[in-house]
Amino acid sequence: MLIRLTVTFLWKSTLVFLLSGFLLLLKVIIPPFNFPRTIPTVPFYVIFLPSIFDMDQVDMFNTYLREPLEKYGAVKMFFGSRWNILVSRPEYLAQIFKDETTFAKSGNQKKIPYSVIAAYTGDNIISAHGKVWKTYRHIMSDGLQNFNGQPFEKNAKRFCKLIQKRLKEKEMGQEEEKSSLNNNYLPLLIQRLALDNISQVVLGFDFGTLEDKYNPLHQHLIRIKKQIFHPLFLTFPFFDLLHLPQRQMAFEDVKSFRKVLVERVRKEMIDNYNFEQTSFVVNDLIKAYNNDSIDYQQLTDNIVILLVAGHENPQLLITTCLYLLSKFYDTWQILIWNEIKDIECINKLKEAPLLSAFVYEAVRMYPPLNTIINRKTIQKCRLGENIIIPKDTYVGYNNFGATHSSKNWGPTADLFDPLRWGGTIEEINKEWKQRKNDCSLSSFHGGRRACLGEKLALIEVKVTIREILKRYQIKLAKDWNEKMTPGGPLCPANLKLEFVEREK
Repeated sequence: MLIRLTVTFLWKSTLVFLLSGFLLLLKVIIPPFNFPRTIPTVPFYVIFLPSIFDMDQVDMFNTYLREPLEKYGAVKMFFGSRWNILVSRPEYLAQIFKDETTFAKSGNQKKIPYSVIAAYTGDNIISAHGKVWKTYRHIMSDGLQNFNGQPFEKNAKRFCKLIQKRLKEKEMGQEEEKSSLNNNYLPLLIQRLALDNISQVVLGFDFGTLEDKYNPLHQHLIRIKKQIFHPLFLTFPFFDLLHLPQRQMAFEDVKSFRKVLVERVRKEMIDNYNFEQTSFVVNDLIKAYNNDSIDYQQLTDNIVILLVAGHENPQLLITTCLYLLSKFYDTWQILIWNEIKDIECINKLKEAPLLSAFVYEAVRMYPPLNTIINRKTIQKCRLGENIIIPKDTYVGYNNFGATHSSKNWGPTADLFDPLRWGGTIEEINKEWKQRKNDCSLSSFHGGRRACLGEKLALIEVKVTIREILKRYQIKLAKDWNEKMTPGGPLCPANLKLEFVEREK
């Protein structure tokens, strides 16, 4: 009798396990039945392909996303443990950006609050919604629009000196750690530059990542990014609930990083009252905390996002611009060098038409954040004329699809052509503004939630380009495999360049 009961129990347990697994598999393979039938479904396995095959984000887009997005303007796509609606058509983007009541911001802290990435970024000005976001914006807007850009120039010169040192070491056969430097030297150096820029311009002090290539903060960030952008855990963040040793270590790394960063802010800005004597974005956050406008967790979350987003997006754009300057070294690199070689003032640099058009076109060609899914429908709604979206559905947008659509940009959408922006700086800036307004370019988001750091990032990139071209001619390294990143942020993967010093 006991044996029979045991067998029955095991049989039923196995059946329940198999049934649960089958239902879970169905949830991954098939979109919810109440999702719109008027748009196509991208096969669930597409999101895994770049981590299995030699395929980058551009390959994946051209193979699986271009046709349905061009035809329908929206698709159903699996990502982040759930099915989402992904759009690229400008009129759909305009509706989403305008109707924040229906398409509410819902960042990782709400979407996957149990995940490593949510612990990393917390509740911040990018992800928050409603009154909380308005509070953050009121505090931080002025500092992000009015800043001292001089550190950009100083750090770009330090960056060039490190390149020069690298060239001399290479010439004398004194390279250290050859294998890692050959593959990662330039991307990591650009990241160190971007970290020092954001720490000095926004946080008010120098982290010293350019001075020390083994800077603890930088090493910490490298570890965290590998953990966050691991393909498996990025696609299935619910694994973070399982207390796997690998993910527990990731949580500890994130906790430690946040602690180090905030303690440094406390030491540099709070303990000696520097926040009352200087003018940086972080000063306004500290004052708001002291006035009880935000709590300590909100202060911490926004300090972290200032460093994280404030260095990552410029880093990606600088990498892309150097790639394009090198690829078109015999045309655009020469044109831009001749335009800016005698410009010393940052304000004059902003008025250089060829440089501005080049940077705008780089943003269009390779939007630093390719796919963004951080809006959630508060109620059942209609997108466009015939896309009925149920309540509590995550809606995102594919920036690459918007900026490479032939309907938006004509038959040359896939070609790098800065001249499309106009001839004079007035025409170029007017076209840039118009493209953002009509949402055919959503790289810096749109509507009231347009990126507050756009001005800062564009100036940083232009100053960096000027300083590099002053000293070097750059070309793509002959042994570099021309590929974009396979997932996550979009830029050339492990970019390698040849630097040749200009004759003085």
